Amino acid sequence: MSTAVSYEIHGDVCVITMDDGKVNAFSFDMVKQVNDVLDAVEKTAKAIVLTGRKDKFCGGFDLKTMQAGGEGKERLLLEGFQLSYRLLNMPVPVILACNGHALAYGGILLLSCDYRIGQQGSYKLGLNEIAIGVEMPTFGIDLAKSRLSVAYQIPAVANSVLYDPNEAKLAGFLDAVVDGTDVVETAIKAATDLAQIDLNAHAKAKRDLRSDFLKKHKAVYGC
Repeated sequence: MSTAVSYEIHGDVCVITMDDGKVNAFSFDMVKQVNDVLDAVEKTAKAIVLTGRKDKFCGGFDLKTMQAGGEGKERLLLEGFQLSYRLLNMPVPVILACNGHALAYGGILLLSCDYRIGQQGSYKLGLNEIAIGVEMPTFGIDLAKSRLSVAYQIPAVANSVLYDPNEAKLAGFLDAVVDGTDVVETAIKAATDLAQIDLNAHAKAKRDLRSDFLKKHKAVYGC
């Protein structure tokens, strides 16, 4: 089994990099590898940076599994959204460094992290599930409602509109866009700063702010 997920420690910050050598499609194995890294570092890291392969942050769920349908498709959706729930519920700051295209589940990951920084470039970001024939589960709908600007919710979710980094920031997929500097380095700096805050207070504030969402989906996606 090849390793598609690696991590490095930078002081108090753990940088998790996803790179399957292709488009970073989330298979069962990719989900497991990200969870394994989180298991390894969640008790010691004071902040986490999640990034992907250059130009291809995440291309969505594994296409072969999704096209096959049936139990495999449903299980992959379940495990993917369980990972999303875990990121939303992490007690430490989770910063996403989007260094490429972020489509379908890539868009879900953007909505699942606390602070999202995008690299300027000819990239497409968003939730194109409907366009490829995948009904958006209630979890994804609620997540989009909680993170996206109201004016963008119908275009982004129901119409599968994809955005460049600047428009993605306006929509609510990103919090910042950097040009001329490395997005991962920028994310590490932001994570290093956030690692100095009172993490107990940070965790409580996040739980309280997201309490309705987390409670609604805990029975199915909370692990």
